[in-house]
Amino acid sequence: MPIFTKLRNIYWQIRYSRNKNRKRKYYRHAAVEKKRLIASGVDPEELRLLCRALSKQHCEHAERHLKAYQSKVTKDPISSSIFDDGNCL
Repeated sequence: MPIFTKLRNIYWQIRYSRNKNRKRKYYRHAAVEKKRLIASGVDPEELRLLCRALSKQHCEHAERHLKAYQSKVTKDPISSSIFDDGNCL
């Protein structure tokens, strides 16, 4: 989804960076991006679960919690196509 591409890129940088200073830098970028998304109207709980799933790419529980929350939400979930058949895109 085009809304979360920047956030997905930031979390990719965090996961694959070995330098602690660089990781802190990307966590600051992620915090700014989260604030921007919340201000634009994204559901904060869905955003929190999405960030958890992005930070722990192989954690099945994080992905399961995100999908369960998206199915509970009565309105159209904003990030319904982030994960496809259990594999992260």
